[in-house]
Amino acid sequence: MSGTILCGVDGSTDSRLALHTAVRLAEELDSRLVVAHVVQTALGTSPRFGIVSGATTIVSPLEQLEDGRRLLDGVLAEERVDDVERRVVHGFPADRLADLADEVGAELIVVGSRGRGPVKAALLGSVSTELIGVARCPVLVVPPGVVTDLAVQDAALAREAP
Repeated sequence: MSGTILCGVDGSTDSRLALHTAVRLAEELDSRLVVAHVVQTALGTSPRFGIVSGATTIVSPLEQLEDGRRLLDGVLAEERVDDVERRVVHGFPADRLADLADEVGAELIVVGSRGRGPVKAALLGSVSTELIGVARCPVLVVPPGVVTDLAVQDAALAREAP
């Protein structure tokens, strides 16, 4: 393939499963891997003043991006993922991941599934569901437990190898 895979992470267990899947796909397909975190635009956000939290705290967009960088760096360190391109962007997650995929020339976007269930997903929405509707390349939504299955499969193959 030798293309680019974009993986969106938010620190959740499901996004970590997606990260492991994206790493494995990038290795097997000899692809570039870009790992991204989107600092979500919140209601009440002003590009000029940031987010007012409580009565006195103002969080600037630059501080939000720095928090996002720390989150992304922490996830990659905890999951022992090195040598990937990192991106932290601000906006609505599905839209920004779709735009970022265009910017980096991604041929595939990998994200986790929150597993909220149909009622909560219908009421609250889902980044993975929204992304499928706006992305201009294929989207792989990694269900909970898939990496465990791959690890079991890898262990079984290792035992069978001479």
